[in-house]
Amino acid sequence: MEATEEQALLTDDGGAVARTRTTTESSEATSLQLSSPQLLSPERPVVAKTSLYSSHLMSTWGQRMWEFAIGLIMLEMYPSSLALVSAFGLADGLAKVFSGSLVGSYIDRTGRLKAACSMYVMQNTAVALSALCALISLHSAEGSAWFWAGAICTICIGSISSVGAQGSSLSVEKEWTVVLSKGDSAVLAKLNSGMRAIDLTCLLLAPIAAGFLMTYTSITTAIVAMAAWNLAAWAPECYMLVCAQRASLLLRTPKQPNVKAEPTHASSLLLRLREGGWGIYFRQRLWPAGLALALLYLTVLSLGLLMTAYLKWQGMTEAELSLYRGAGAVSGLLSTVVFPTIHKRTGPKVTGVLGIWWQTISLMIAVVPVWLTQLGARLPASTTSHVLLGGLVSSRFGLWLFDLSVSQMLQEWVPAEDIGVVNGVQSSLQNFFQSVSFAAGIVFWSPQDFPVLMYASAGVVIAAAVIYSSFVCCFK
Repeated sequence: MEATEEQALLTDDGGAVARTRTTTESSEATSLQLSSPQLLSPERPVVAKTSLYSSHLMSTWGQRMWEFAIGLIMLEMYPSSLALVSAFGLADGLAKVFSGSLVGSYIDRTGRLKAACSMYVMQNTAVALSALCALISLHSAEGSAWFWAGAICTICIGSISSVGAQGSSLSVEKEWTVVLSKGDSAVLAKLNSGMRAIDLTCLLLAPIAAGFLMTYTSITTAIVAMAAWNLAAWAPECYMLVCAQRASLLLRTPKQPNVKAEPTHASSLLLRLREGGWGIYFRQRLWPAGLALALLYLTVLSLGLLMTAYLKWQGMTEAELSLYRGAGAVSGLLSTVVFPTIHKRTGPKVTGVLGIWWQTISLMIAVVPVWLTQLGARLPASTTSHVLLGGLVSSRFGLWLFDLSVSQMLQEWVPAEDIGVVNGVQSSLQNFFQSVSFAAGIVFWSPQDFPVLMYASAGVVIAAAVIYSSFVCCFK
């Protein structure tokens, strides 16, 4: 009542007084509702955390299986060319680049449970529909209308599933964990480490499961199984989020509405851009740290598709490459184990410095034998390849340590009402630079020219380390 009277003295507008009174009464009603015995159930943080992890695990497992399988399915559709595989990679990357800010803004404006479940629906349904289109194409004559219709739909709808996965990650990994941590940085560090450990475990094991299905059954059976998993997993994924909310009063508390005035005149295009997601992102003091993280995606110095193809051309066997890929995943998992301890002792900024320079030094060691070979040194190809891969495996530890550090800063130091849009733009930046790296691979398509891409990648990583170190030195 005092708030209403004070507002009445400040304005003669009766409508404003009425709105203030309504807001006050609404706040009181919300307060009474949240204090009701039904909602004040005992806090069960372990149940909330376990439920959140379970939901994220089911979602990530299905998406990682499909991400691995769809490239092989495209090759099976059109075995004489990599055109379909490249087309999917490009469409997938562009979809995530252009949708990041929009998806993040939607998550900021929408209730937690509704936002997360709607992203799960988009992700899981799109995987199932993309799988159906792939089956149509596989069982049609190559070059027929049905074949191309199925292939195009597989690419487009598969890209939509990646947008849904991006949205569910922004919601569950970036927002729900922040709320559940209750503002405790150490608790948030442990939650982030757990989420990232799930990501890396699925990245390691889900492709193996998909590969076994495709190898020891049939490609049709594997596609049906992956589609069935995604359709069946949606309800349990959302139910686990409901369980998490029931176990945590903070997760049940409604978000503060993120309502911002938008310009209405056609001449306000620049203002719209400034006030949009990208404008919000670059107004954050943390944007140099986010840029440094995004630049690490502009590299071929990873255990990805281009590096794997190059090393296969160098003579390494699939078994050797799979072992090194597994070792890289273990290296990344190790970073999730030690991150909470290092973060507790040094804080996220210093932990980030340790991570990015660990990665930089590891990659410099990795490219030295390649550089010496280019200068004329006679080193065995196997030695060069193994040193290169050893450096890449070691660099995964620093990469994920740095990723966890920057991600936590983006969670803690960005206003709550902007977390979704800022992390959405961050995801768009990362996907943009990753798309550029694939484009560079098309330009320098010859394996003999691949060292050029490695040197350029090393320069980008050094630049990212310098940008982040400068940010830490200047940030107060």
